[in-house]
Amino acid sequence: MKRVSFIRATLLLLGLITGCSQSDELADGFIRDLGKVNEALKSDQVLRMDTVNKGEWDKMFVFAPYTALSEIETAIKLKASPAIENSRLEERDDINLIVFLNGDKITIVAAVPRSVADFSISKDIQPISRSASVFKNTGAGSSLIWDGNK
Repeated sequence: MKRVSFIRATLLLLGLITGCSQSDELADGFIRDLGKVNEALKSDQVLRMDTVNKGEWDKMFVFAPYTALSEIETAIKLKASPAIENSRLEERDDINLIVFLNGDKITIVAAVPRSVADFSISKDIQPISRSASVFKNTGAGSSLIWDGNK
């Protein structure tokens, strides 16, 4: 009987360890790096998103709290991935959802806690190209504002 419990516990632990997908690891790394870069920014400095996410992507979206899943799918022109669905953004105000795409493939979905980095974005959801992914820090504790002119 004890042997069966040990085997079940081992299998459960193995499942938890391997259950973390590569995309989860990429998102976690992105959030960690974004937090470090954002923390070091001074007022009026800019954050280039391509210096935080050096992977392959050509456009990104920043979705504000309470954005409906249907709005996200319309914006990205794709069916929501499980990571997007699992973020439950339409029910939450503590995160912004950042979705990176390379062509028509989602590369990273990051539920970024607003305590790590908060974004002030337009209600008009639009893709932000890699070259235009420049956000300005307007002061201590303030939101990062997209500066599409850079």
